[in-house]
Amino acid sequence: MRGNDYEALIEFMSGLDIVDSHEHLPAEAERLARAPDFSLLFSHYCLSDLWAAGMTPRDTTAFLGDAPLDEKWRLFAPWYRLIQDGSYCRAAHLAMARFYGIARLESLGDAEALTAAMRQANVPGLYRRVLKDACRIRTAMNFGALSDDREFFAPVLFCTHYAEASKATIQGLEEALGTTCSTLGRYVEAVREELRRSHAQGLRGLKLHFAYLRDLHFAPQTTADAERVFQRILEEGYGWRPVSLGYAETRPLQDYMVHRLVEIATELDVPVVFHTGLQAHTGHRADDARPLRLWNLPQRHRRARFVVLHSGMPWLEEAALLAKHYPNCWLDMGWDHLMSPVLARRALSAWIDLVPMNKIFGFGGDYAVVEKVYGHLVLARQDIAAALAGKMARDGMPRARAEAWIRALLMDNPTEVYRLA
Repeated sequence: MRGNDYEALIEFMSGLDIVDSHEHLPAEAERLARAPDFSLLFSHYCLSDLWAAGMTPRDTTAFLGDAPLDEKWRLFAPWYRLIQDGSYCRAAHLAMARFYGIARLESLGDAEALTAAMRQANVPGLYRRVLKDACRIRTAMNFGALSDDREFFAPVLFCTHYAEASKATIQGLEEALGTTCSTLGRYVEAVREELRRSHAQGLRGLKLHFAYLRDLHFAPQTTADAERVFQRILEEGYGWRPVSLGYAETRPLQDYMVHRLVEIATELDVPVVFHTGLQAHTGHRADDARPLRLWNLPQRHRRARFVVLHSGMPWLEEAALLAKHYPNCWLDMGWDHLMSPVLARRALSAWIDLVPMNKIFGFGGDYAVVEKVYGHLVLARQDIAAALAGKMARDGMPRARAEAWIRALLMDNPTEVYRLA
């Protein structure tokens, strides 16, 4: 969609500071310690398309590793021809053009020129130039570590391992806290104390990525049933013996612990973020990630805040029902514009009619490569402008209301839910 309203909304967004609701960026020092080459810009997410097109794991390892540039180009070029029109590559191309003046790769010479430009720019201040100057990101919710640089990031921690309660996790808590987790009750208290300490250091949310491991229905379980599994974990998998419990056997404990983690998050006044929808890379059971399986958590834990990450893509309408029915559920479009701008745009157009203005986060880059955050943001701005310009043309939404929606999507809503103000 093009037109005066669309262009005006794009211009409005270009001057707006935003909250980025989802990233996986390493510390800048970690990035600067590398000698990057063109393959870095075709790693995160482009890798999924390379695999889907048929690139072998062996060739992928060489492409992303220390092979000479000419060998990397030889491995990459046949597959690049097949994936370069997809939105994963489009974000990479937008970043390349913005920061390095190269819009696409046509030859080994282009790959060499891009590599040289990346290495020249790989100096202190890179994150500021990308995240602050180019993207105007006030802060990004980084799903990383408490040590993340607060100039750029607010930390959200992965907590799936607490619900899985492996022997290593149990022993790690015992050593960190100087306690003994000989019962499930003592283990829950150890998890609570560890997360309290993290919260005192700036923790802003908990993330669970069970959608990569099993389905997302967490049934209520009795303490006795969960305790039996917990005691088996303590008894099994020690010394030379392998861990013998699988996901079917440990499910009562996982379900129980997810409910306890939600309770702890409520006590700490931080949201619980659930991965839903498309899983990264290949070989997953997609149906496990359907968002409506989560329904009983917001139903039971009404004071908790739940962030439906990726908005259930491609089950976008299904995820919207959670935001429609439960005041404590929010839709996070992190990764969505990158997966499919067409689907994201269509979903946002429907959600404007379906859910209140405070229920959607409009952008999360979801990247481990900093330049590509910019490329994804360009796609997000285009989708948001198209959806709202359509609403203006179709239903007469005033421009002031469209701008209010933009501020809600890109700043106000994540600020409120993550308590950033």
